[in-house]
Amino acid sequence: MPNDEGIARIAEAQHGLVTRAQARALGLSPRAIRHQLDRDRWAQVRPGVYLIRGVPRSWPQAVLAVVLAAGEFALASHRTAARLWRLPVAPGDRIEVTTPIERQVRLPGVRGHRSGLFDERDLAVVHHVPVTAPARTLADLSRALTEGELGAALDEGIRRGVLSLSAMHAVAQRFGIAPGRSPKTMLGVLARRIPGYDAGDSELETHVWEVIRNAGLPPPVRRHPIRVNGRRYVIDLAYPDQRVAIEVDGFGVHGTRTAFDHDRARQNALVLDRWQVLRFTSRSTDEQIANEVAHALFGRETTP
Repeated sequence: MPNDEGIARIAEAQHGLVTRAQARALGLSPRAIRHQLDRDRWAQVRPGVYLIRGVPRSWPQAVLAVVLAAGEFALASHRTAARLWRLPVAPGDRIEVTTPIERQVRLPGVRGHRSGLFDERDLAVVHHVPVTAPARTLADLSRALTEGELGAALDEGIRRGVLSLSAMHAVAQRFGIAPGRSPKTMLGVLARRIPGYDAGDSELETHVWEVIRNAGLPPPVRRHPIRVNGRRYVIDLAYPDQRVAIEVDGFGVHGTRTAFDHDRARQNALVLDRWQVLRFTSRSTDEQIANEVAHALFGRETTP
């Protein structure tokens, strides 16, 4: 058979699967494909998706077969994605897949979803299966899960290093109410895990808070209000007892002239009121953030 090597390479990367389109791209005619099926060398597992005989069956393989059959840009999603990420979410009775909004999946044993909201942060691959990223997965399940269930899944993802509070914050801000999604539940979960959490805070601010906490330093207070000379200011992150203020500068929030002038006036007021002010931006490294905060609090850097 021509292109045995090419078929083998594709199948090795796809749990023993090859699609009709992939075989045709390697030069196999419809008749050659039918020959492989008739000779029992291949078995059709989904429309246009074939399994090379002798390759053991597995659940990730079954999921990938659905994703391949669903077409370009399809992703394993919802409870299927949660299982692939090993998050503590009750498994569904069907394989779930999400496709672009213009395509509807109708396959036996499959629950199809459609979405017009995807960006690179939502895309991942687990066990060679295209899948929604962990934060997007939990966002898609946020209406189906209780706040406690969603929080448990988030905590497990953080413990295993596949999720972060900042990633969850980002999807909570990006997605409004839609079938399957509940921003209120997502924000409730975040509020229980970040003291002083405010839904209006920036993703960058959440990231800096996480970096400080993960470095073993005391977590700062978020959105700390103070009054100086009769004027009220709100510090992004603060250690009130030590009078250490942390300002997080994201251009999208501070990129106007009015905001620029206000930030400088606020910093001057803090300095005159004997606060030490640290400023971080999106270009600040995690190591820099942790070391500078530790130095401000304790006069030393964090332990490497």
